[in-house]
Amino acid sequence: MATTYKTPGVFVEEIPKLPPSVAQVETALPAFVGYTETALDETTGEILTNKPKRIGSLVEYEQFFGAGPSPNVTAVNIDSSNNFTSATVTNTFFMYDSLRMFYANGGGDCYIVSIGKSNSSTTVAGTDFLAGIDELRKEDAPTIILFPDAVTLSDSDIATVQQAALLQCADLQDRVGLFDVKQDDTLGTNFRNNIGINNLKYGAVYSPWLKVNLPKTIRYTDVESVIKRAGISVPLSGLTTDPDVQTIIAELEMAYADHENVTNKTIALNGPNGNLADGFNALVATFNGVGGNSNANLRAIFDYVFSIGTQLEDFINGGAGDVISLPVFLTATEAAVVSNFDPVFANLAALDLEVEGDITGGGYTAADFAGAVTAADWPLAGVAAVATSLISETNNDNRRIAAVNLVQPMFDEINTAYQLLIVNTAASYTKTLDDSLALAFPVYKTIITGVGNSMTVMPPSGAVAGVYALTDRTRGVWKAPANVSLNNVLAPETVFTATQLDNLNVDAVAGKSVNAIRYFTGKGTLVFGARTLAGNDNEWRYVPVRRFFNMVEESCKKSTEPFVFEPNDANTWVKIQGMIENFLTTLWRQGALQGVKPEHAFYVAVGLGKTMTSLDILEGRLIVEIGMAVVRPAEFIILRFSHKLAES
Repeated sequence: MATTYKTPGVFVEEIPKLPPSVAQVETALPAFVGYTETALDETTGEILTNKPKRIGSLVEYEQFFGAGPSPNVTAVNIDSSNNFTSATVTNTFFMYDSLRMFYANGGGDCYIVSIGKSNSSTTVAGTDFLAGIDELRKEDAPTIILFPDAVTLSDSDIATVQQAALLQCADLQDRVGLFDVKQDDTLGTNFRNNIGINNLKYGAVYSPWLKVNLPKTIRYTDVESVIKRAGISVPLSGLTTDPDVQTIIAELEMAYADHENVTNKTIALNGPNGNLADGFNALVATFNGVGGNSNANLRAIFDYVFSIGTQLEDFINGGAGDVISLPVFLTATEAAVVSNFDPVFANLAALDLEVEGDITGGGYTAADFAGAVTAADWPLAGVAAVATSLISETNNDNRRIAAVNLVQPMFDEINTAYQLLIVNTAASYTKTLDDSLALAFPVYKTIITGVGNSMTVMPPSGAVAGVYALTDRTRGVWKAPANVSLNNVLAPETVFTATQLDNLNVDAVAGKSVNAIRYFTGKGTLVFGARTLAGNDNEWRYVPVRRFFNMVEESCKKSTEPFVFEPNDANTWVKIQGMIENFLTTLWRQGALQGVKPEHAFYVAVGLGKTMTSLDILEGRLIVEIGMAVVRPAEFIILRFSHKLAES
C-alpha cells in the first residue's frame, strides 16, 4: 500500500524490484561426539561437557578440549645399546586422531560434543554417546554426525547409538550419520545384523580401519614398565645411573601420583566425567523438582559444595593417599586455597549460617575446616560472627529458593578455580617434568620418539568426513565423495577380495551397503564407495543424492520462512516458485541436476489446482512440490513441503 503524505515536501522510497532468493546452507559441517582430554573454556570458565562447540581448526580444538590421550603401549623393545627397535601400540579413544585426519583430508569447521574425559579411569558407555547425540538436536547447523570413540562399545551398545543417530537424522532431515564398523567386523556382518532397517537412507558406513602413523603424545607412565632390553624387562630408571636424571624421575613419579590422586578424588566427588558441575547440577535439579524444595535437599547442596573444601583440605594435609607429594604442587595448592578458595568458602559459610534456622542439622563454621589445616592455610576464623542479610524473604520455601540462587555463583567460582588451579595444574607438572626428563635423558627421548612414530590403526570416519568437506567445497555436495585418496594413511588394515567387495557393495538380503576403502598400486589408499545403508533403494542408495536433497530441503525451508505470514494467494505463489526455480537453475548449470534442459532436470509446482485445493487454502496450507532429477534426466525424486499460514 502506498504511503499517504500529509504535508508538502520531498519523500524518498526504496522500492525492491529484484525477487527474493534461496541461499544455499552449509553442507559439510560434521559434529564429532566423543571423549576429550578436557572440556573447558578457560577464558570464561565454562564447562563444555555435553555442550556442542563449533571450532575451525585443530589449534582451536586443543584450546578447548586438550590434546589426544596417551595410547596403550604394551611393549617397547630396545637393543643392548639402548637403541629403540619397535613398539606395540593400540588406542582406546580416537576423537583427537579423527580430528587430525579430518583436517588432513580437507576438513573445515566442525562441532565437538565432549561426553567425558579420555583418561585411563573412564569407561566408554553408550549412555554417554546417547546424551551427546541428544544435545545435537538443539543445534541447527550440523549436517553429519559421527562418533569414532563408539567403536569400543559392545555390538548391541554401538547399534543402539547408531540407531539413535539415524532417528535424529530422519526427524530433523538436515543431517546424515557417518558410521564405522568395529575392528573385528571388517565385512560388516555384525553391523548389518544389529543396525535394523529403520531410516537407513540417512546413514553410511565405511570399512576397514586405517593404518596410520600419526605422531602420538607418549608420557613416562606409558613406557616406564613395558621396556625390554634385548628381551629382558627393565624399568626406565634402570637404564641410567645419573643422579640428576634419577632425581627428575623421582619427581616425575610424584607428579603422576598427584595427578592420578586429583583425578580420582574429583571423579569420586562428581561422577564418571570428573566434572564438578555434574554433581551440583543434579542436586539443584532435585531441589527444583516436584516436592524438592525441602531443608534436606538444600542441606545436600551446601554439603556438596563444602565437600569440595574438605577435599582441598585432604590434598594439603589429609590422610594416607590424599596428600599431595610434589613439593612445588603442594605450595601452589596452598597458595590457591588462601587466595582463591578462602574468600568464597567464607561467604558460603556465612550464607549457610544465615539460613541455618530453616535447616535441620546446623550450618558450617570455621571449626569444620580446622582439622589439620592451619589458620594460615584456611583462615575462616570469625565466620560465625559474620552477620549477613542476603535473604529478605520470610516464607521458608522462598528463603530456600533464594539460598540456592545465591549458592550458584559461589559454586561457579569454586568450580572454575578448582579446574584451573588444581586439575589443570596437576596435569601441567607432569608435562613439565616429562619434558625435562626428555632433555636430560637422551635414551628416554629416543624411546618416546620411537613409540610416538609407531604405526597404529583407527576407524576411518574422521578421514571420510574430511573427504566429504573437501568434495563439497571443490565440486559440490552432489559429487560423490569417492575415488579420492586419503592423506596420512599408510594402507587399509584389510585387503578385500573381489567377492568380498561385491558383497560389501550390494547386500541382496537387506540392502545395507558397506563402502570399501581400498589400496591401489600407484594411486594410494582411496575411498571407493558412496552408498547409503539403503543400498537397494532406487532413489536413496547414493550418499550424494541423500545429502543433496538435505541441502535443497534445508535451503528452501529457511528461505521460504518469511512467507509464513504472507497471504496465501497467487502473488505469494509466484514469488516462491520463482525463487526456487532460480536456485535450482543455478544448481543445474553447475552440474548438480541431470538433463539437457531445465525442464528435464527439475520442476517447481505451487498453487491452486497444482498442489493445493480450495480447502487447503481455507485451512492455511501452502504446499510446494519440487521434483529433481539427480540420478537420471526426467526421473524426478519428489520433495514436498508445506507452510502453515493464517486460516481464512
